[in-house]
Amino acid sequence: MADLSTFLTADTGFWGDLALKVLVNASPSVQWANRIAEPWQGLPFGPYLHGGRPRRQRSLTVREGIGMISGWMSLARLGTREVDIQIGYEQEDSPFFALLPFDVRMIIYDMVLGGMTFHVSAGDNHSRIFHLICQDPSRITQTQQHDRCHQSQLKRPSSAPRDDSKHATGLLPWLTTCRRAYSETIDLLYSANRFEFTQIHTSFRFLTRMIPQPRLPALRHIVLKMAVPRHPDLNSRTKRDWQDLFDLFSKQMTGLQSLQLTLGMLESVKQQIRETADSDGVSWIRPMMIVAVDGYAKRRCKVYLAIEGVRHDLVHIWRSVPEGHSEVFPEMKIDGACTRLHQRIRMSLGGLG
Repeated sequence: MADLSTFLTADTGFWGDLALKVLVNASPSVQWANRIAEPWQGLPFGPYLHGGRPRRQRSLTVREGIGMISGWMSLARLGTREVDIQIGYEQEDSPFFALLPFDVRMIIYDMVLGGMTFHVSAGDNHSRIFHLICQDPSRITQTQQHDRCHQSQLKRPSSAPRDDSKHATGLLPWLTTCRRAYSETIDLLYSANRFEFTQIHTSFRFLTRMIPQPRLPALRHIVLKMAVPRHPDLNSRTKRDWQDLFDLFSKQMTGLQSLQLTLGMLESVKQQIRETADSDGVSWIRPMMIVAVDGYAKRRCKVYLAIEGVRHDLVHIWRSVPEGHSEVFPEMKIDGACTRLHQRIRMSLGGLG
């Protein structure tokens, strides 16, 4: 067992992860194997962040030579907001496209397709992902389930046309009308709405498998509620997964304007936080604080963290730290903000002042 533990605790990347899977799957007692492997397991969303995106021909990708706009037209439109390499036909016979200026069309799109909060959900890890329009978006950050929103799903599919159902979103019919309609509105659909996730398998399938990577910068508002069964600083895998999570937010979702993260923790994780000195808790707080400070500096992005019903404004905490020598050593202010946030989390969990 000593040799096994040495291999599992080493930062061996893919091979170490594979060894854990083999240990669990090949063991006569899965319960025993899970108990043995638990100290070296990563976080539940780790496999989604490290696995490659699916490589497939998307249905709206134009095949070469079929309905492509001319090279001169493509060149002339490269400097405009209207450009999209996948546009196949100009739809010149459509009064909507031919007579209305692009800016006017964008206003219409925003009024029809924007300003909503979507609950994104799925039955399980292999089920189809669907969306529901939130009926009470002002309470989206609260922990209770939005039962009214989910009851509407029982009446009619969420993407059905707007006919006899007030709960149908009617989003898909327009997007599938033609390639130009899709090209002009798809980014706005992501940027003008807020997306709320309460399931790890759904949120990370959506963000790392379903949405094409070039669309991620269009996302503006994310509400993510997830369970954290292990402390982010428990071992090399949890540290890696935790850092990669915030790399996803900072390096790929470069248009984020608000991120609201709610963490559900097991008692063992809470106890570890309560017993950790605030200065020693900086390492797992730092990825969150860096995303908050960097996002605020670039685009006034606000990042909120909620644990056990207590909501923390990370930018506000960072700004409350005295400047000191932060202009020369900016890391000092980051570390000070991390220490202060860890103290607030620890005390909210019942830790001593």
